[in-house]
Amino acid sequence: MQGIVLDLKNNALPGASVVITGGSDSMKAGTATDDKGRFSISNLRAGKYQLRISFLGFETQKTSFRIIDANVDIGKIILKEAVNSLDEVKVVEKIIAATQKGDTTEFNANAYKTNPDADAADLVKKMPGVTLEGKAVKAQGESVTKVLIDGKPFFGNDPYGSLRNLPAEIIDKVQVYNEKNDQEQFTGFNEGNTTKTINIITKPDKRNGSFGKLYAGYGDEEDNTARYLVGGIVNNFNGNERITVTAQTNNVNMQNLSDQNLTGMNSGGAGTSVTKSIGINYNNKIGKKIDVNGSYSFNENDNSSLIITRRQYVLAADSGQIYNETNNSWNNSYSHRLYFRINYAIDSMNSLLIDPQLALQKNYSNSSLLGNTSQAADTLNRTINNSNGNILGYVFSGNVLYRHKFRKPGRTFSVNVNASNNHNNGINYLNAQNIFYTNPAASDTLNQKINTLSNNWNIIGNATYTEPAGKKGQLMLQYSYAVQPGNSIRNTNNFSVTDGAYTIPDDSLSNTFSSNNTIQKIGGSYQYNAKKVTFSLGIYYQVAELYNRQTIPYTSTVNKLFDNLLPVASLQYKISDKQNLHINYTAATNSPSVTQLQSVINNINSLQLSTGNPDLRQPYFHNLTLRYSSIGKNSNTFFATINGSYTQHLISNKSIIADSNITLRGGILLPKGSQLNMPVNIDGAWTIYGNLSYGIPFRAIKSNLNFTLYTGVNNTPGIINEAINNSRNENVGGGLTISSNINEQIDFTLTSNASYNTTQNSINTAVNTRYFNHTDNLAFNWILPAAFVFNTQMNFVVNSGLSGAFNQNFLLWNISVGKKIFKKRQGDIRLTVYDLLKQNNSIQHSVTESFISDTRSNILQRYLMLTFTYNIRDFHK
Repeated sequence: MQGIVLDLKNNALPGASVVITGGSDSMKAGTATDDKGRFSISNLRAGKYQLRISFLGFETQKTSFRIIDANVDIGKIILKEAVNSLDEVKVVEKIIAATQKGDTTEFNANAYKTNPDADAADLVKKMPGVTLEGKAVKAQGESVTKVLIDGKPFFGNDPYGSLRNLPAEIIDKVQVYNEKNDQEQFTGFNEGNTTKTINIITKPDKRNGSFGKLYAGYGDEEDNTARYLVGGIVNNFNGNERITVTAQTNNVNMQNLSDQNLTGMNSGGAGTSVTKSIGINYNNKIGKKIDVNGSYSFNENDNSSLIITRRQYVLAADSGQIYNETNNSWNNSYSHRLYFRINYAIDSMNSLLIDPQLALQKNYSNSSLLGNTSQAADTLNRTINNSNGNILGYVFSGNVLYRHKFRKPGRTFSVNVNASNNHNNGINYLNAQNIFYTNPAASDTLNQKINTLSNNWNIIGNATYTEPAGKKGQLMLQYSYAVQPGNSIRNTNNFSVTDGAYTIPDDSLSNTFSSNNTIQKIGGSYQYNAKKVTFSLGIYYQVAELYNRQTIPYTSTVNKLFDNLLPVASLQYKISDKQNLHINYTAATNSPSVTQLQSVINNINSLQLSTGNPDLRQPYFHNLTLRYSSIGKNSNTFFATINGSYTQHLISNKSIIADSNITLRGGILLPKGSQLNMPVNIDGAWTIYGNLSYGIPFRAIKSNLNFTLYTGVNNTPGIINEAINNSRNENVGGGLTISSNINEQIDFTLTSNASYNTTQNSINTAVNTRYFNHTDNLAFNWILPAAFVFNTQMNFVVNSGLSGAFNQNFLLWNISVGKKIFKKRQGDIRLTVYDLLKQNNSIQHSVTESFISDTRSNILQRYLMLTFTYNIRDFHK
């Protein structure tokens, strides 16, 4: 059954509630109209039904119809505006919260109440299966890598920035799905190259006008350090032309756009930061053939951090070692990101997509590090290390895709060329005093200047041809050729007292390395498309030649040839309009990076040396994913994801932890207690992960309940002192989220999550660990009478199973009071106390195949701030 809902002027009414009752089994079904006012409900059995259509501000329309043996087209349904005032309108039916359209889950934003000042992030985290963990956005257990606005990119590939820069009130629907790449969307084949994507559909009446907010805040800490926050977000939508500008500066660790790390140096992940940023996004349709999207962002981050680390190594049961480190560092980074996309529909048969991107970062750093290794009560070694430097890095990529459709349906040809360049160039100065208590003669003092340069290209050409095979089948043939040239140079010079400069070359710590890899792949797939079932099966043959040449510190050449069969398979079963099952298997390889291949000692920390391995081969990955989604009665939602992977020739870590003095190649000494890490290939890595999410409206308290449950097991092999250690990590956890759906004046979200982790090591069961983490979070917003505002956020964290002083429980509590001002309440004055109890903390626990690590860093604590916010809302038809 289908139809279209319009007003008296024949304007579409998107988001109207459509509810059907009756039939032979007294069923009830519902949906919401799309942006053109259309609706469709399928799989209705023969019988008599009642149709009820309601829309805020309009009179409810009721009608009856009968289905005999065919689908029914209701046609146009005209709603009249309600005579009573807006305050007297009552919604007679519960809005349908979610629908399933193929493998896309669509949420109706009108079914989730938020405060008028809420942004898109506040809205989507109320929806089942969607979570925000810091700056990471996840949906249905998978990381979201892209957020679209009405199907168009918004600030490139920055999900966090996209959600934080869009107000919730303009959102009509939120779609969650796995998006194919541009070439797969054109051919229709599923090759497993999908990205978890959120597409935000805006309300039609909010697509013309200006909206956003301007804000400024000032306050101080107990030590009289001034704290400030100034920024704004302004959107101007005029049909297809959309411009967004966002800018801010603050010293309260707030970031409105995500920052990339291109240089490999710490750019502000811990500690306290001063941030300055600006971003511009532009969307437009030029004529009928050209779609244009572009964005630019600048970010400056000035970060100071004090990081304390305790690392327990996985050695034989009687020889465990502990490494403790205190690192006081400063980093200042400038980054620019430019994204551009042009989609040109040449004619009905041909199209051209051009997609260039550029990211550039300049990083200045200074670090003061104190590290020591101990065994039982004995200190084996110590380093006092000071380094400073600067490095410039940029990444450029460009993608050109030409697509051609033949007159015969299903016959297509496309050519895709992608080129990327990754460049780093920098200087670092190292001063270190290294003391080795078990071998005093090896103690030394370093004063070095290190110049580094790396330049790597990846150029891939791909040609694809598809041909129909019967009424429901399609064949695809594909050939690709890739070339990956690269070079890396590291020059280390020691300081000469005589010359007063860094004029003494140290070839043992220098390296000149180049590589030139080529990869060819050819194969094909068959895909079958039916109403309920779509499956594809393909096989590809790949030949890869890896050529590496090193001239310093010694001359060597490696030339390897690898060939692999890479199968791919996919099954999508549409169980019903509300249930969908998708199973996907892929096999792939990946070439080692130049850094992993480069055989040179990195002595930035003389107790923790590292080097590359020119003998590495390609790892071979197998990945199997199962996704199930279901939308039940009363808008209940259920999502399940199971992922399993197995890796042959995994590039893992080999650690040499010296139990006596060892002389390395080039005459470099590795004293007792010190460590050398290098990448090696090893088999036996596997992972199994499962995630369940269930959402249900809880009408008794006008709220939504979302339950999550996850579990995973992974086995990561590594080599420690020539012995293979299998580090097996098991975790199980779950959470409950209660989000209010009362009204726009009262908005709260209560979340409770708990996880239990165990780690088992095959070569030393004495260091097996059990770690428990529990987090409760409450966010409560209340707009009181007379436009007063109360807000509080509480985050309670419990840690158990960490080492020593890292087992800390704390409560982070923010509280604010304020008032809405001006006629339309567009102004907001608010006084906020952050970290009221002064307990904020930053603790991280990590497990690798070689060690178990606990890290604690300094973090911003209690301060008071007075903030003024002005909301811009100027919409017009």
